Amino acid sequence: MLKNILYFLKRFGSKTVKEYPFNEVDGLILAQLSYLNLDNFIPKIDDTVEDVNLLEVLTEENLKMVCQGTLDRKNNEKLLRILKKTLRYRNLKANYFSNIFDIDKEVQFCAVTFLLDEFMFIAYRGTDISLLGWKEDFNMSFLDVIPSQKEATRYLERVSSKRSLPIYLSGHSKGGNLAVYAALSAKEEYQDRIINILDYDGPGFQTDIYRTNEFKKIQNKINKYSCGNAMVGILLHHSEHIQFVKAKGVGIFQHDPYNWLITKEGKFRYVKNVTIFSLTFEKTVGDFIETTSIEHRKKFLTILFKVGMEHSYSTVLDWVKHPFRSISGGIKRYRKLSKSERRFFHNMIHRYRILWQKNFMLFLKNRRRKNKHEK
Repeated sequence: MLKNILYFLKRFGSKTVKEYPFNEVDGLILAQLSYLNLDNFIPKIDDTVEDVNLLEVLTEENLKMVCQGTLDRKNNEKLLRILKKTLRYRNLKANYFSNIFDIDKEVQFCAVTFLLDEFMFIAYRGTDISLLGWKEDFNMSFLDVIPSQKEATRYLERVSSKRSLPIYLSGHSKGGNLAVYAALSAKEEYQDRIINILDYDGPGFQTDIYRTNEFKKIQNKINKYSCGNAMVGILLHHSEHIQFVKAKGVGIFQHDPYNWLITKEGKFRYVKNVTIFSLTFEKTVGDFIETTSIEHRKKFLTILFKVGMEHSYSTVLDWVKHPFRSISGGIKRYRKLSKSERRFFHNMIHRYRILWQKNFMLFLKNRRRKNKHEK
């Protein structure tokens, strides 16, 4: 059996938090719940409604509804069915659901607050299946602050003003970045109540925030996790204090929380070093951004998504379910670009490829040299 978060629930689900303390794996499970379609089951942040027991409102029929259209529907359904049988999460309550999707402002934001006995757990959703959400992520390469980061701070302060409990902040992928940003920029009265920030493979920041006094105030509260084949958590300026989790799959598939591996003791399995692929990807993206003007970064991404998005509501699942139609549509849209746009796009791709080849050979030589010395 694959020892992942589902394994964790089956092995430790019968233990209360007092019997087996809340840890980073619990945090990843709650962060994963933020990806579900919970709009109709959890009170909104502007409502004056009491907390709901999440697992009680999710009947079998509702369970399928909240997982429909998510990136990993089958595993999400398994997760909820196992959760419903656990003693550990029997009294899990939720409130303050917020979901914003604005095409004009290019913002995809979602957050939910889970209430446990001794603290509240704010989970920021990462990039969902919408290509608009992916575009907002890429906008980090030329914007100091993206709309979702501002919303994350606003959400933290609004929820914190409603409850006096200590605070956990968390998120997977972009959600991890939002958790760090919200903690960094929130008012001091709310910062002081934060006891832990769990960043699960979230990208870094356009500017180097890690030398600022604001970051120093919260740095000891941050626990950042990525995977051995890291591609997201090592993007842009990022913390040097990252714990790398052993994960199943290759490349971007290791980003999936269901592929992160757990020990029999219910902790993450760690690896000492990331792969050459990950090192190459990190340096190549960094070199590409550093040697490309902000104007050209923005232009490149505009063209990329003009080609990749059939319409404003296009999703990753469109490409997964209908790859040939999506590729065909992308080619047609590419051909409609002006000659100057096509030339610019081609030159940018070519430059990235050259950087990749150069960096890959560099890391490969270094690894061979290191292996030779160790022998």
